[in-house]
Amino acid sequence: PERSFGGRSYFEPTMSNMPPQWLGLLKWSLKYNDGTKNTDEVRPMANEDKKFLENVMKNLVVDENEKMRVAITALKLTDPNDNTATSGDAKGKADPKEDDPLSELEALDKEESEKGEIVRKKEETLELLDDLVLNGDNAKNYVNMGGLPPLLEIVQSKHDSLVKLACQLIASISQNNPKVQVEFLKAQGLKVLLQLFRDPRTSGDVLGKALGAVSAVVRHCKPGEEAFKKAQGIPWLLKSLDDPKRKVPARVVKKGLALIRHFLDIEEDSKSMKTLLVALGAPRVIMSYHSHNDIDVREKALELIVEIATGTDEASSKAKTALKAVDFGKKVETRMKEVIGLIREGDKEDEEMYSVEMEYLKQLDSLNLA
Repeated sequence: PERSFGGRSYFEPTMSNMPPQWLGLLKWSLKYNDGTKNTDEVRPMANEDKKFLENVMKNLVVDENEKMRVAITALKLTDPNDNTATSGDAKGKADPKEDDPLSELEALDKEESEKGEIVRKKEETLELLDDLVLNGDNAKNYVNMGGLPPLLEIVQSKHDSLVKLACQLIASISQNNPKVQVEFLKAQGLKVLLQLFRDPRTSGDVLGKALGAVSAVVRHCKPGEEAFKKAQGIPWLLKSLDDPKRKVPARVVKKGLALIRHFLDIEEDSKSMKTLLVALGAPRVIMSYHSHNDIDVREKALELIVEIATGTDEASSKAKTALKAVDFGKKVETRMKEVIGLIREGDKEDEEMYSVEMEYLKQLDSLNLA
């Protein structure tokens, strides 16, 4: 198994998988120190033995910074068959037909067959880097080594597999890492990520990874949060969640709703954010997920609607007016009856499972949205 110490990695072998150098070291150690000799007879290590030991340890200790340098070089490899979004060729792929496993398998098989050697090499490299940057110091070193430019270039690749891995790596190096977040903003990384939101051809899976990357870059980073709002990130996020042609997975919806809630919470004057959300049609967009088949999505959507519509301020009043315009009150009543029926037919666990959703429904019902 691989272990780490002081920023370096090493492997702790067993007898069955022990490398030849380690096996030689073990035999040498047992030969000269098996525990039966008198320690008074111990003599200084001979130069030949020192060289042997140094050579073994040098080969076994892995320099993670050197690994990252090599990896960054690999990311810069040019693939003549990979046209980025700026080339005018199609970026991303249309989602397979919803609930059609055969279509999904065919799409995956087609994508795999189109990959070249360089694409596969870059996939392996991105996965390796994602493991290495779990160490916060490695994340900073990756940026200092000039790793952002080739990473942002890959975000614009036509290969969804590369785009998703690149977004995952961006999330890993940026999460709760202020220095990296600021450097990413300086490199115009947010602009590159938001282009995925704007492109209607971006698949739901890619959008999810892009959203995770954006969230990691801007959350708890004041310059990032301001840059996101200035770049019209919230309108584009709502538009992505409201696109009927795009198959948006539940995990993506949850990330999107959580990010909207984050901006609502951080505003010193939450009324201004409420006003913006209402003006952008957020109540209607979020309301559409109140009966989603994923319970976490339903809870997050209902919680957000309660937050926006509750209050006596002008923004809350407008939110309630918007919800009344789409008969949301009747939808709430219908959903409450459904949940009550499910609880009656189920057991104690079902009652607990629906308790949070039911509480939000009751709060909305008290707002008289019918």
